[in-house]
Amino acid sequence: MNEVLYMDKGRVTIPKECRKRHGLEDGSTLLFFETKSGALVLKPVKTKPEMDLVDHLLRFKGIEIPERKHICPPRV
Repeated sequence: MNEVLYMDKGRVTIPKECRKRHGLEDGSTLLFFETKSGALVLKPVKTKPEMDLVDHLLRFKGIEIPERKHICPPRV
């Protein structure tokens, strides 16, 4: 779906319906890049995962995970 974006002082305004559809809020992070054909693309980026891998695996029954020795921030 094509949306019209407005730019003022280097800032782009994304229409409310589009922000709502993609779950964008104030402070959301967007990746901006240009394709080889010259198209400009904005892509939402999750800034931090909701849970780390061990917490995710613990949700499954029957999986035993050894005690955590080190807690490291997840790679993004």
